[in-house]
Amino acid sequence: MKKRGPHQPLTAEEKQYYDNMPDKTNFLKNDYYALKQGNGYTSPPSSMPAHELKMLKEYMHQRNTKHLGDSLPEKKKTIVLIRFLKEKRNQQVKVRVKQKDQVIDLLGRVSAVGRDFVAITTVTERYWLPYSCVESANVPYGVPDMPNSHQQVVYDEELRRKLLMNFSTTVLNQDVLKRQFYEESLVVHLQAWKGTKVKVYTKDGEFKGKISTIDWKALSLKSSEGEKMIPLGEIQGIKRSTPFLMLSHFADWVSEKVTGVRRR
Repeated sequence: MKKRGPHQPLTAEEKQYYDNMPDKTNFLKNDYYALKQGNGYTSPPSSMPAHELKMLKEYMHQRNTKHLGDSLPEKKKTIVLIRFLKEKRNQQVKVRVKQKDQVIDLLGRVSAVGRDFVAITTVTERYWLPYSCVESANVPYGVPDMPNSHQQVVYDEELRRKLLMNFSTTVLNQDVLKRQFYEESLVVHLQAWKGTKVKVYTKDGEFKGKISTIDWKALSLKSSEGEKMIPLGEIQGIKRSTPFLMLSHFADWVSEKVTGVRRR
């Protein structure tokens, strides 16, 4: 048979050849319709059915992660956490975090997975948690476990073409793609949050203020009491309150004022 290019749909001769095959899995049945429409960018990766190939890939990734962690025991915790949390991006997780002398549980959505931190978002707060302070992470009981490495990103034909032809420029121009393909450090990630009011947790206490500057040594918080420099290695967590929480505080304040007026 005449060899078919990766971008060309199947010819009538190739389709007839496929229809007459007794064992169509050898002809990559799962890729047939995509190839027929001319949507394939490369040759099919395997002769396995799509479901079997997906299971094999997941198994290979898990084994590779385990071997890599065993080879680098000092980095095993970070490697495994990154692997797990990337699969749960935009999903609910339960993270057990060490703060001061106690361990607390946080339930929220994984919004960002970095090189040395994870960002967890709830209805009222956003947390930045260094991996060094994360004891464990798991999917809460009763929440569907839906592993997916590219959640909430729509890859249309135009975007696929740009990623193939001009990967670096396309990714660097979109923050969503940047977080998908690159692992930002906490220092780089917080550059975009300068001027944001946060609460920083350390083993020595809690500090409030607006993020002024941050580098590889320390985080600077500015408040009415002055400027506070917090060494980066001492940070056990950072919390930012969202407008929803501020709105609830405002409602409580109004309620107290109304109650006071009525008593008078």
